[in-house]
Amino acid sequence: MDCPFEAVIFDMDGVIADTVGLHYEANQHIAKKLSVTFSEEMNQSLQGLSREKTVRAICDLTGEEVSDEQVKQLSELRNEQYQRLIAELTPADALPGIYSFIRELKEKKVSIALASASTNAPRVLSRLQLIDAFDVIVDVQKVRRGKPDPEIFLTAAQLLGVSSNRCVAIEDGEAGLTGILQTEMFAVGVGTHLAMKKAHWQVASTEELSLKSLINAVRMKRKKDF
Repeated sequence: MDCPFEAVIFDMDGVIADTVGLHYEANQHIAKKLSVTFSEEMNQSLQGLSREKTVRAICDLTGEEVSDEQVKQLSELRNEQYQRLIAELTPADALPGIYSFIRELKEKKVSIALASASTNAPRVLSRLQLIDAFDVIVDVQKVRRGKPDPEIFLTAAQLLGVSSNRCVAIEDGEAGLTGILQTEMFAVGVGTHLAMKKAHWQVASTEELSLKSLINAVRMKRKKDF
């Protein structure tokens, strides 16, 4: 089966790892310290943003002025909480179908990259025993502008040595999807929330991801474009 793409770029949380709930727990930890209400819907809207952007958004719920130093301290506190949570991760915390999908990509010699806002991404991949599968890992420390800017995805493609129009990028967060759609990459949106309808191909869950289904989706879009 000829493959119409050379690389797949993954987001981490909610695409590879079942860690969205852990981020919610870490964010709740900060919200409680600030005595503000933080919902799962708010958590969803912040997916893909950097740690400091996330903490600043939670601080904004107070309606009060918060200094950069306070945001930095709270960000460190949030990171400590999150690191305690991910220390318990095992391969069972990979999302359904991800291991078989990655295995299919490797067998087809498709390059694989990670584009994640989380600086803890290598640690999570190690806990899932997946780190050796990735050719490139890009986080916010390697780029000047985080999601929704497309820089993190374009950097991943550049490091892989693959043109962006030969890349597929997979996201479950609105910020990340917005970034992908500013490139020539084929965008896959994971999840049923409305923001994912903007993707070139939307799947309800990672269980729907396979080499065959992705190839078919990319081909269908190219046919429509001609």
